[in-house]
Amino acid sequence: MTFRSALLFALLLAPAAATSVQDPWPTSEVLTRLFVVRPADGARLVRELGLTPAQAAELRRMAGSERRYGQAGRQVLGRAEAQHLNVKLAEMRTEKDRKTRLALAARYPAFRDWVRGWWAGEVSRSRQ
Repeated sequence: MTFRSALLFALLLAPAAATSVQDPWPTSEVLTRLFVVRPADGARLVRELGLTPAQAAELRRMAGSERRYGQAGRQVLGRAEAQHLNVKLAEMRTEKDRKTRLALAARYPAFRDWVRGWWAGEVSRSRQ
């Protein structure tokens, strides 16, 4: 592992890795995984929670934003840039949660429960 990749891991990935297995929200890239990496799972979330097309579209839009922030870590060249990016990531996560609460309204608690269950299944499958 190079110094740069070790630095990126320590500064960018460690906070997400420390997240409770039971609740990845909002520190992990849940929306990216649901709507970009595993779109069938995203469709299942939408269907099972009975989300409106507008709610689903907002989650997909936020998945794109979340993904861009995740990709920004690949271009970090030093500690100062990594620290700045970590501040921006924290702000993005707070804003992502705020916007999700607004978009889902009364369905937000069900969303959180669904994500915890889905995440536990993903973690369990990855350990097999």
